[in-house]
Amino acid sequence: MILTAKQQQANALLQTSAKHILLDGGSRSGKSALFVRAICSRAIKAPESRHAILRFRFNHCKESIGMDTLPAVMKKCFPQVPYTLNRSDWYAQLPNRSEIWLGGLDDKERTEKILGKEYATLYLNEASQIPYNSRNLAVTRLAQRCVYQVDGVDKELALKM
Repeated sequence: MILTAKQQQANALLQTSAKHILLDGGSRSGKSALFVRAICSRAIKAPESRHAILRFRFNHCKESIGMDTLPAVMKKCFPQVPYTLNRSDWYAQLPNRSEIWLGGLDDKERTEKILGKEYATLYLNEASQIPYNSRNLAVTRLAQRCVYQVDGVDKELALKM
């Protein structure tokens, strides 16, 4: 995946310890792909971690992320990492038992199903479409603490997107 100068700046920001990151840019500028790439990287690094990608409408998340962006990112950036996509509950499971859940905040039952779990990372895709109260509810699920090792040193996932 070759990054533009703006994407390189955004990618550098995604590597910091910032707790909240908002990217702006035009349609097809690569914002979603960068966030999905960062989430996949985090899931690969931290075994048994759980991450969520949420949009207001579940169908939009399923179509744009689950059937397009996520498979494309895994193929281009992590071709050596097999994963399974559970199409009934809509989550990807990696070999290290990490999960990337896809969901919508438009339906109470679906919201409760997704938000009944704790996550290490939340990515609110198309955040401008999500009501503020829904965002506040989702953020309460950022409670999973994940540790991974780099050169024998424990590191904690800190980024919340």
